[in-house]
Amino acid sequence: MKVQLKLRKPKTKRPEICLSLSCKNLLEVKHEIAEFGQYAQIIEWCADRMDDAANYTKESFLADAKEVKKLCGRKTFSIDYKAADGEVGEEALKKTNLVMGWAIEIADMIDIDADNPEVDRLVKAARRKRVRTEVSHHEFERMPDRNEIAEMFLRLEKTGADILKVACYAAQEVDTYSILEGASAYSQLNGAKPIVAIAMGEEGQVSRICAGDFGSVISYACGSVPTAPGQFNARQLSKYMDKYYKEEK
Repeated sequence: MKVQLKLRKPKTKRPEICLSLSCKNLLEVKHEIAEFGQYAQIIEWCADRMDDAANYTKESFLADAKEVKKLCGRKTFSIDYKAADGEVGEEALKKTNLVMGWAIEIADMIDIDADNPEVDRLVKAARRKRVRTEVSHHEFERMPDRNEIAEMFLRLEKTGADILKVACYAAQEVDTYSILEGASAYSQLNGAKPIVAIAMGEEGQVSRICAGDFGSVISYACGSVPTAPGQFNARQLSKYMDKYYKEEK
């Protein structure tokens, strides 16, 4: 599939910072938001990292979610749940989709794995509740070329999600160009959706700062504990962005 048609010039815009939280309990969530929340516009609660995640019932999950949302204040509250410790195979998928269904009742945004066979159903269910959706594809061991990355965004677009996210591992600094160029190629298409493009790993850290130049609308940061390879904490990322986007003007 070719992506060279109907190109338009992308607009550079500083991405929002999403503080992605890997916490074991609500006390840790409170501490992380207190220390790093001021540097982010979005708070992502990785609910599967909680100590009792595998035992969540609808009541216990929503009780925790309400507490986290309260701590977020007016910031966008995003929920991610992939699979908790001890959940494997069909059990993990069933629990993931059950929890994501509960998340739609309270979140402002949810993150759905692109490989989830129920991604279309979850996107539609979220839309009915006016909850934003981000559909994510991850490559933790390789960096595809720019054309493959652009095509990934086109495939994700078919889910109907509000935001399309592709994160791939950069083994060397030059790998970062592939994802940024692929993101730019997709973003220049007429009708392109908002995207997130990340080169994971230390060699790809620059992508977390400058990806707004290539169409990214969100950049992910951590608190005390990274949730993906190569993350800056939110304070660091905000500082780097302050300098970078000031110089861009």
